[in-house]
Amino acid sequence: MNRILLRKESEMDNVVSIHSGGARDWQRWKPYAAVAWSLIYSALGGYWAMGGCGFPYTLETAPDGLGSLLGRFVPVVAWIVVILVGIPAAAVGVAMLRGVRSRVLRTLFIIAGVLLAGILLLLRTSLDLLVKLGYFPYIIFRLITGAEVDSYLEGYTRWAIVHQVLCLLGGFLWLAATVCYSRRSGDACLYCGRRDGPEGWTSPDQAARWGRIAVYVAMVTPVFYALTRYVWALGFPLGMSEELFRHGQESGKWILGALFLGNFILAGAFLMLGLVQRWGEVFPRWMIGLSGRRVPIALAVVPALLASVLLVVGGTGIWAGLGQMVANAAAAGAEGMGLIGEIIFQVGPTLLFPVWGVALAVATLGYCYRRRGPCSMCGRGALSQ
Repeated sequence: MNRILLRKESEMDNVVSIHSGGARDWQRWKPYAAVAWSLIYSALGGYWAMGGCGFPYTLETAPDGLGSLLGRFVPVVAWIVVILVGIPAAAVGVAMLRGVRSRVLRTLFIIAGVLLAGILLLLRTSLDLLVKLGYFPYIIFRLITGAEVDSYLEGYTRWAIVHQVLCLLGGFLWLAATVCYSRRSGDACLYCGRRDGPEGWTSPDQAARWGRIAVYVAMVTPVFYALTRYVWALGFPLGMSEELFRHGQESGKWILGALFLGNFILAGAFLMLGLVQRWGEVFPRWMIGLSGRRVPIALAVVPALLASVLLVVGGTGIWAGLGQMVANAAAAGAEGMGLIGEIIFQVGPTLLFPVWGVALAVATLGYCYRRRGPCSMCGRGALSQ
């Protein structure tokens, strides 16, 4: 019995008590921020409708598949979405803030909020954002070595990229607003989301179990991706023609790919282990100044959720352009096992990005449930620790 109590006390050291106050009180201010975002975006849409420049789905002509999924539709569809995420979305947000509890309306509002967040996060962002993130370490390296970076940094300031970041912000705000409304209208605690009764699959023990499985699934793709880069850097033309491989060797492409993309993505796989390891809860000893302190939940959750969205979006964009990739490879003379090898080793790891993104999102949710402590607002959760 004493051993069990000691283990429980040790686990309590790694959880974070849920409380309100300041910027952490997101449950109260983010619904208002979501409504404000939609009002601002509706003004932006009005500016475009009056002939203003910068309508993103006119600018986004990306034959290489880097454009957003919404940009693949006719402009009429894009305009419908621009209108819906503006004033109509703000009206739904105001109704949520009023706490409408009608079962039918509550269901409709939650569905609308989830669809709105999904559209902003998944349909209005693109593979280009993931590419920019992947090449960020290389830009840092060029800055340190004094190499020219203006041509690289210019891509981060393009309006198409800025607009996608704006949509990411709106998507996360609307996701948070929908979660808050679901809690408030469903008799759950606004801060911790718990209801009366057993926690079930959201309990710390259950979340640790399925969260660990999700992490292991998520690690498959980055390890596969990094291995292909290392193999090419070592001089093996895995999945590509001799001509293409030789060109990459002469330009140093394969070495740079292993040093930056391969290592960066493998580092991301290692960091995912923090979602199920103790060093993801308490800073390790070698981190001077932080050693022994609890890791803030947001420090792990925010970048993980952002990465999961970009991975799902990027992978979906690659799937959408797969047919064109195969056609281009066949036109270049690839056939039979050569064509299959090119798809498996050159494109294959990126085709698994949606699996990686979903598994990472599930693992992040498990991390939140595992680490949340008793709620100081409703008192729930104390007995489950």
